[in-house]
Amino acid sequence: TVASLGNVGREGFWLETPLVDETVPGRIEYAATGETARVELRPIPGPDTAGSRISLAAMRLIGAPLTGLPTLQVYLAD
Repeated sequence: TVASLGNVGREGFWLETPLVDETVPGRIEYAATGETARVELRPIPGPDTAGSRISLAAMRLIGAPLTGLPTLQVYLAD
């Protein structure tokens, strides 16, 4: 999924995405660097091809540029 920066007022490590139907633990991988982060996957409406929104904390952890649109691999937690 391609992600944009989500609501910076919401703390924590999360990704709002149409790829899940309920809030579940997950992991993201930033395609450009291979950096990963454990996040809470939160559902938002839309087709699976729609974009996602990532928390500021998660964006910093994976080293993605805050003004960019990082491409992420999304996984359910092991």
